Amino acid sequence: MDLDLAQVRAFLVTAEHQHFSRAAETLFLTQQALSKRIRRLEDALGVRLFLRTNRSVELTGDGTRFLPYARELIRAADAALAAMGADDRPLRVDLIDNRLSPMFVLRKVAELDPELRIERSGRRGLAEALDPLVQGELDVAFGRVNDLGRELPEQLDRRLVRLEPLVALLPPEHPLAGGDAIRMADLGPAGIWLPSLAGPVEWLTYLRRMSERLDVVLDTSGNTYDLRHTLEQTRYGKNRVTLAGADMELAPDLNLRVLPFAPSPLFPWSIVWHRDNDRAALRRLLAALGRASRSAGWCAYDPGRDWLPEADLVTVKGAAGTRR
Repeated sequence: MDLDLAQVRAFLVTAEHQHFSRAAETLFLTQQALSKRIRRLEDALGVRLFLRTNRSVELTGDGTRFLPYARELIRAADAALAAMGADDRPLRVDLIDNRLSPMFVLRKVAELDPELRIERSGRRGLAEALDPLVQGELDVAFGRVNDLGRELPEQLDRRLVRLEPLVALLPPEHPLAGGDAIRMADLGPAGIWLPSLAGPVEWLTYLRRMSERLDVVLDTSGNTYDLRHTLEQTRYGKNRVTLAGADMELAPDLNLRVLPFAPSPLFPWSIVWHRDNDRAALRRLLAALGRASRSAGWCAYDPGRDWLPEADLVTVKGAAGTRR
């Protein structure tokens, strides 16, 4: 009988936390996926490892006996990977674009785990990163998992890490600049100005759904060559309103007014990885992301204030921080 290291690791972390929810968060799994791994390990061993209650879990006698062997097995596996140089490689992470929320997220991760080494790439959309993830060319990718034009391959796992608010940018002279928020209904026929609109398919589809559901016009007229050019035209142009992600670094010298929308559109960023990728560095990244997301409330969602496409509500359902 061969033991599955992912199942043994799931047992070990659950034994340490004595709590399925916290163990699942540490491993960046759903509770259902964690329970399935534990159950398969119990089936393989032919014993029960945990006594489950509504609030916690306790080791059985068999679980207590298996614990030191599990620790040694995982220690030996990690040592073997390190000895072969497997952990010397930086994590290969696809960010889509270095200006977007995943870079903001990784900076927070660096504060929690400054020794974690990351090699960045940008394939301009999660859809373009799926095959490299399956083939092992990437360790991790960020993006919106819906509206990709294809299903997420079964070999990949994903977890929501950030619901990024989209905010309004407008010149201080704009008639709507004096309020606390920009109501979508007040934008009228001018709508939101997004010149030369382009980007990953999941982003363009998100904007189309937002336009349809919130009844807001997207004005794609004009040209822009980069973000700075768009912001300059917004500041010194025709009293336009554009948008950006709340996590983006904007040019403070332009003195643009930054206001929330009402309702507030949230862009769902998930992290995606191969289910069989058992690198220690990946586990560290997932654990640090989990801690950062929970402590900052990155996945908080208020249906009375926020807006998400219906397809993304399934992704958000059950995420920590969701408010009803």
